[in-house]
Amino acid sequence: MTWSPEPDLGVWLLASLLGGLAGVDASSWPQAMVSRPLVAGTVGGALMGDPASGLLVGALLELLALRHHPFGAARYPDTGPAGIVAGAASAAAGGGVAALAASAAIGWLLGWIGARTVHLQRGLAGHLLADREGLAADPRGLERRQLLSVGLDVLRSSALTAAFLVPAVLAARLVPPAPAPGAAWLAAGGLVLAAGAGAGAGVGALAGVRRRWWLLAGGIAIGLAALTVTP
Repeated sequence: MTWSPEPDLGVWLLASLLGGLAGVDASSWPQAMVSRPLVAGTVGGALMGDPASGLLVGALLELLALRHHPFGAARYPDTGPAGIVAGAASAAAGGGVAALAASAAIGWLLGWIGARTVHLQRGLAGHLLADREGLAADPRGLERRQLLSVGLDVLRSSALTAAFLVPAVLAARLVPPAPAPGAAWLAAGGLVLAAGAGAGAGVGALAGVRRRWWLLAGGIAIGLAALTVTP
């Protein structure tokens, strides 16, 4: 296995395994927060030899994910596999503003695709545990079915990562690079992007759809514009 910007078979297998672990961490076990995009994105970038690029896209996805509270019946993106795929894509594309934006978009889309698979997996787990009377009389059988449910979650997350890793890398590499900005514009644009996304995330938890999305979209648009304009 070579540690390079190329997703060879070894890297692909390792990413799939780590995607499974990150996915199961969200709710099944052990809930150690490695499923958060800030962590998963950094891991994905490290797999491609550039953890800093993975950290950046993970931070952006983290800001976007903050507006979704993972409790109760709320639906939220599956950030573990999405973070690993997005971080790997950004790193493999060489970093930069264009790769960052493309990888973040890929990660956000994959997060919601993953959320649908979570819904399906939990429905299947419900069927496995539907025979309450029979399982109440068979504690060992109940334990086996619970472990099977966790195993299915690992398999789901691994398959999601394996299916989207290479297409995400190719898609991020196809995005034309943005003009290199000056250092001052880069710093200012990054701050505006982070502030806009963070404000949108915070308002999203407290206000209606109209009030949450214009702040989020406006902050991202201004930040990207600042990043791509050469003074």
